[in-house]
Order: sequence, then structure tokens, then C-alpha cells
Amino acid sequence: MYTGYSEEFLEKMINLKEAIKIREELIRKGEVLPATEDVVFKNLIMESREFLIIILEHFLGIDKEIIRNNMHLENTTLPVSNAKEKKKVTDIIVRVERNVVNLEMNASYYKGLINRNIDYILKGKTEANFSGENYDDSYIGIQINFDLDWQYDDRDIIKFVLMDPERGIVLSENLIIYNINLLKFREKYYNNDELSEFERAITLLTLTKREDIEKISEGVEGLMEAKEEIKKLSDNLGIIGVYDYEKHKEWEWKQKAKEYVKDDLALIDSLREENDLIMKQIEDGKKFIEEEKKSLEEGQKSLEEGQKSLEEDKKSFEEGQKSLEERNKAFEEDKNSFEKEKKALAKRMLEMNLSIKDIIKTTSLSKKEIEQLKNS
Repeated sequence: MYTGYSEEFLEKMINLKEAIKIREELIRKGEVLPATEDVVFKNLIMESREFLIIILEHFLGIDKEIIRNNMHLENTTLPVSNAKEKKKVTDIIVRVERNVVNLEMNASYYKGLINRNIDYILKGKTEANFSGENYDDSYIGIQINFDLDWQYDDRDIIKFVLMDPERGIVLSENLIIYNINLLKFREKYYNNDELSEFERAITLLTLTKREDIEKISEGVEGLMEAKEEIKKLSDNLGIIGVYDYEKHKEWEWKQKAKEYVKDDLALIDSLREENDLIMKQIEDGKKFIEEEKKSLEEGQKSLEEGQKSLEEDKKSFEEGQKSLEERNKAFEEDKNSFEKEKKALAKRMLEMNLSIKDIIKTTSLSKKEIEQLKNS
């Protein structure tokens, strides 16, 4: 049985009392260990050949019988090419004819995961290609990722290949990566969708209730084989101990991570407060500018209305002045005409030998003006 640890280390790390407690709790709740956990997943795949064949048939497109007769599981530690290279511990490497398949459970996403997975399958394919003296490029490297923390769109499975993004030209048909959205399959199960044999196999990995794994595996040899293996693993104190240890280490890592970032979080909070204050000042400044703009617009409008009124008054004044000038002109003309008429009357009165006194009284002309008319 695979644990990923030496027997000596297992004896030191496993808390037997806690493992027994967890097993009793699983039985009481009617649950099993999640197959999405690394130690459970690896043992399930390595010990459940028929279950693995169901998965491989879907991705390789090869008949089950051919897979059954040609499938070889390999050591989960890839060979080291040189003294400086670190060991690469992968999940499962399976060879079927010219196919080199790596199956990996990704319970969580982290930066570098994708590059690590590509590195694994390239390493496995390269080792196969150089198995003899000559390079053989007919081997197909296939990476199958079982993802709990989905990073893509709403598809169940996405196939990736090396491709020219501009024209869609595939660089190589011999390197393929599949990412499986585990939670999408579980959602289908709980929605009571009708599932194929392959879909049931993928969904089985996500279930922890015993009644659910019994239900989904019913009638399919490979699924019933996997179900029994999960139940056996969930009863094994060594597996439970590794599961508990890794969960505890994960918790410790998260606690340490929290400590590491505590100061950063405090700085972030301080920067956030400072940013909020700056944003408030900016908003207040915007509000002030808007109010000033509104006030200026109102002042401009009032000024324009005042200017319009002034222009109208100016026009009215000019029209009044013109009218006055016209009246003055008419008055002068009337005045001149009246003076002419008086002089003409005075002249006729002189011709009639009326006295100057009577002429002055009638025309209001001066004696001098009458004398001038008399001599003219």
C-alpha cells in the first residue's frame, strides 16, 4: 500500500489514537475518506485496475480489452537524469502501448501548478522516447488532471494541446493535457442527471457518503471495485493516519502563512485606510468643484441675462434719442414756418398801412424786425 512515506517515518508521524477516533467518526457518520485526497487517490488508482481502465478508455479511445492486456503501472517517482536534478514525485504513470499517461489529483490550485504538471508529463514522455539508443517520437504524452479548484470555464473537461493561437495550427499531436472539473460531475449527480459509466467513475471520486458510493457504483464492475477499495482505505489506520497528518500539516502551513502575512495585512489595512481618506478628499474636491461650476454657470447665466437687458435698454435709449431728434427737427421746422408766417402777416399789415404798434401786438415781432420788413 502506497503512503508516500517510509515505514520508519510513518511510525513517528501517525497518531494512532487520533486515527482510531477518525475511523470511528467515519463509521458513525456513514462516510469514507475523500478520494480527492492524495494518499487515497493514489492507492485507489493503483489497486483498482478495472476502475482505471474505465477512465483510460475514455481518453485513449482504445478498447478496454486492449488496455487490460497492455496496461503497465510504473513507479510514482520519475527517474533522475543527473545529479543536480531533484526527484519528481508524480501521481500515477501508466503506459498503454505508445501512450504515456500521468494521472494527477489537484485538490487545490496554486501558482506554478500548470507548469509542474507539464514538466511531469514531458519528463515521462522523454524517458519513454529515450528508452532505447535512438529517439522515438511516436510516444504520446497524456496528462489527466482531476481538478477540485476549477480555474476555467463551465465545461466538464477541457483538452489542451500545443497550438498556434493565431491560426490554430497544432505543433504536436503527441502532447495532450486534459483538465477535469470534478465539482461539475458531482453537481450532475446531485441534480439526478443520467450519467454514463465514465461520468459515474469521475463522480465517484468526489463522494464521501457510503450510500452515495454504493448507489453510483451499482452494476458496474470497475466502479464496485473502486467502491470496495475506498471503503478498505477508509478502514486502514495507516492511511487514516497519513490523511490526518497531511491535514494537520496543511493546517499548520496555513497558520504559518497567516503569521507571515500578518504584518503585510496590517500594512494593507493601513494603506486601505489611507486610500479611503484620499478617495474621500478626492470626492469632496469633486463635489466642491461641481458646486463652484454650478455657481459659475448660474453667474454666467445671470451676466448674460443682464447683458441682454442692457442691450435692450441701450436699443430703447437709442430709439428714444432718435425719436427726440426727429421731434426737435420737426419743432424747428414748425418754428421756422411759424416765423415765416408771422413775417408774411406783418408785411401784409404794413402794406395795409397799419400801425407798428398794432403789428407788434398781432405778430409778437419786435419793432426792429418790423422796420427791417418795412425797408426790405
